Amino acid sequence: MIKHWNVENIVNQLHSCSHAMNDSRMDGFVTWGCKQDLYTIKFILDDILENAPTYSVEKEWLEERAKEKTWKIISK
Repeated sequence: MIKHWNVENIVNQLHSCSHAMNDSRMDGFVTWGCKQDLYTIKFILDDILENAPTYSVEKEWLEERAKEKTWKIISK
C-alpha cells in the first residue's frame, strides 16, 4: 500500500488550527469556526476508529499512550 497522507503534515495543520482558535486577536466567529473544524475531524475519526479492526498489539500501544499522557499531566 502506498500512503497518500503524511501524519506530520496532518498534525501540523491541527496545531495551526489550535493556534488560530486560541489567538486572542481573533474574534469568536473565527475561533468558533476553528473549533467546529476540530470537532468535525474528531467525529470523523471516532467513526473510522469505531469501525476499524482490532489488532493484537493495540491494547498495549494504547496503554503506553495513556501512560505518556499521564506523565505529561503530572509533569506540569
